[in-house]
Amino acid sequence: MFGLKGKDAAAVGTREAWRACVDDFIIDLAWSPLGDRLAAVTVDGRVFLTDLSGPPRCLGSHADGAASVAWRSDGKELATGGQDGLIRIWDPATGNATRQLAAGGAWVAKVAYRPRGGELAAAAGKMLRLWDAAGTVVYESADHASTVSDLAWNPDGSGVATTAYLGVTLHVASRAAPPRKLTWKGSSLALAWSPSSRYIATGEQDSTVHFWHIKTGRDAQMWGFPRKVLELSWHHGGNHLATGGSDTVVLWDCGGKGPEGRTPTMLEGHPTRITQLAFQPRGELLASADAEGSVLWWYPLRGTRPAAGRVFLTEISRLAWDAAGKRVAVGERAGTLTVVDVSP
Repeated sequence: MFGLKGKDAAAVGTREAWRACVDDFIIDLAWSPLGDRLAAVTVDGRVFLTDLSGPPRCLGSHADGAASVAWRSDGKELATGGQDGLIRIWDPATGNATRQLAAGGAWVAKVAYRPRGGELAAAAGKMLRLWDAAGTVVYESADHASTVSDLAWNPDGSGVATTAYLGVTLHVASRAAPPRKLTWKGSSLALAWSPSSRYIATGEQDSTVHFWHIKTGRDAQMWGFPRKVLELSWHHGGNHLATGGSDTVVLWDCGGKGPEGRTPTMLEGHPTRITQLAFQPRGELLASADAEGSVLWWYPLRGTRPAAGRVFLTEISRLAWDAAGKRVAVGERAGTLTVVDVSP
């Protein structure tokens, strides 16, 4: 396997600040840009919003289920994607749905707003669509070998990357040329841009992680995982990538020429498979969660032992830091939504 190195890290304080139950699997959640509100969607399709002063409010629902939620960068708009093939746009100030958009497929896998902008991207089936702030389609592409499994905006907002069978596709709406392909003969399930836009990492169906140098198109493969890799998170410095794919967090050093030939760091402490990974924005902490309800916090650049941990009742389905990096929202399979204050 991967080997082990490192020292112990200082302890971290964690305190439960808020908790509520929405009685169904929380499939996605997202903090508002200011961190004053939290939105969540459930597998049965309901959309919830809370300012943490009381129980979450149900704004409405998608027929047949929901999959994704995202905030516009100014916090004045919220988008959700559902298995009805629709994207609903919500006004968080009133809680009302202001419009709905047809995503071009039977069900919406993911929605994401452009960083520091109003454009919205969504994937449904093989279709990627982009809308401007007024809700007009400005770009669409079905140039994918299979259903799109994930999408993410380039951190500089210049384009959108998608994953599907045969690798990654890079879409730039302002260009007339066909989208750029980073080809790999396999099924890519999840993707994560490095903060500098230098790299893209993808989690693969064949239990590997693929690593792409965007400028040159050069790629590398990292293997040794016992299951498919769905969990990817970059440190804000851009030189370290945390991956799941087992009951151990694997930390790759991507500085310099990249992770090729380097032995990764192992963070061992979870009793079962990891379900979520999330680095602290602009901080050094990494939060990880597993299928038995454990959440651990680490200083992975300092040591290999957890700095803090909390146990919840059911599988952790979603983790998200607020923008300030002071709170973590924890969503559970059974529908419990918890906010934990974190103090180094």
